[in-house]
Amino acid sequence: FWWIINPLLMGGVYFTVFGLLFGGSRPPDFLVYLMSGMFVFHFTSQSMSGGAHSILQNSRLLANLRFPRLILPISTLIESLVGFLASIVVLIAIAAVTGYGYFGPKLFLVFVVLPLQLVFNLGLAALIARLAVPFRDIGNLLPYLTRIWLYVTPIIWPVEFIDGLPEWTQRLVAANPMFHFVSVYRTALLGYPWSPLDLQLSTISALLVGVLGVALFVKHEGHMVRYL
Repeated sequence: FWWIINPLLMGGVYFTVFGLLFGGSRPPDFLVYLMSGMFVFHFTSQSMSGGAHSILQNSRLLANLRFPRLILPISTLIESLVGFLASIVVLIAIAAVTGYGYFGPKLFLVFVVLPLQLVFNLGLAALIARLAVPFRDIGNLLPYLTRIWLYVTPIIWPVEFIDGLPEWTQRLVAANPMFHFVSVYRTALLGYPWSPLDLQLSTISALLVGVLGVALFVKHEGHMVRYL
């Protein structure tokens, strides 16, 4: 319940501030645009925070039992996945009520981008879990890092905003993996224009981050107990 309520409340705050108070000529579909990005980003941020605490909160279990440590960040990822699937249902309901629902062939892109984001989130969760053991302060820094990541992702602001920015800034924003994940979800759930490049870059990001995060975790999991 709270997994869905948290991004809804945060999205409601941003909608009130940027959509109503200082929205100006905001697009009519701003609410579903905002909530679609919030739910997708919340899935990744919760996977990261879950990974950061998965090892530290189970230190006694790790010290007394031998088992693949990767199970712990995977379990937090599954928990986040359940909440995200429920949030997709809520998003579809919001889109339908506001008149921006989409039920076309692009909807099947969800079955492509969701596994990619799962791999991406697993890599991040495993990487953060591996770093959080010797560096405990990562758990305190993570909320600030994810907040910055939220602001540089086209969730609160429209994608067209970057058109007037310098070229190096556009490239930097386009290098953000969440930029492309959010774009694919908006295509699938809201019928936004289709860009194969977004799916290609999402695939590359998922494979790179997923393989790197899991490989580093597995390589160092045998040394984790000594830091606990």
